[in-house]
Amino acid sequence: MKTLTVTLFLLLTVNTTRSIAHQQGQHSDVHYLGNEGVIASHGEIKVMFDPFFHNTFGIYQAVPERLRQAVFAQTPPYNDIDAIVISHAHEDHFSADDVLAYLAQHHDVSLIAPQQAIEQLVTDPRFQVMKDRIYPISLAFGDTPISLSVGELAIEAVRIPHAGWPSRADVENLVFRIGLTQELTVMHLGDADPDVDHYLPVKEHWQKKRTDIAFPPYWFYYNLEGNAILDEYMNIENHVGVHVPTEPPKWLLNSGKAFFSEPGTSIEIE
Repeated sequence: MKTLTVTLFLLLTVNTTRSIAHQQGQHSDVHYLGNEGVIASHGEIKVMFDPFFHNTFGIYQAVPERLRQAVFAQTPPYNDIDAIVISHAHEDHFSADDVLAYLAQHHDVSLIAPQQAIEQLVTDPRFQVMKDRIYPISLAFGDTPISLSVGELAIEAVRIPHAGWPSRADVENLVFRIGLTQELTVMHLGDADPDVDHYLPVKEHWQKKRTDIAFPPYWFYYNLEGNAILDEYMNIENHVGVHVPTEPPKWLLNSGKAFFSEPGTSIEIE
């Protein structure tokens, strides 16, 4: 396991991380699995985002088999997971069989996912046994953001169009803002489209709560509009890019932005 830490507010490049100060002092970290797969933790609370998938389209970072086995075995630091959160049901983010297998093996883990992902699970006999731990979210574009509590997690979901809008308007891509505790809030954007017009109608929602650390797809860093969405509209303190190709583009390497590209990398949140 590789842990790299640099001081908060320094510009970061590939495979570097930052230390984020939290007044309560509980141990917290983020572990990168591959593509948009991350595990965020604060104290004893742990959430996995988009951890299981098999299609990289020959471009994106797969979860190495050693990490996948460690996650399934709940080998520390991948143990005691509270919930799996799925951003959308594309093959480079979601494997229905793996999710079902994991939930069948670990009976205390909940699943929060868009309805399109849940529809891939319901025909499996294992679903009926675990359905009380599964929280489907159905949101149309333009719907009011929704909130729910799952255990100690305070979960908010907003439907933001998938990148490539409007050609992928049918994809139920959800942006999740999750309070792991009152001290730490994280955000996962899935494959959100970086068009400011998607974010303005729900700007009040973003402004109500500060996000300590977010995981946007790397294309938000490409131009001023994407960066402004993160830094101004969405009320985010720190962010680390994900969905980075196995060969990061030169503009990203030269951007000074923080991003994950090597599975096993972690960020300590102090």
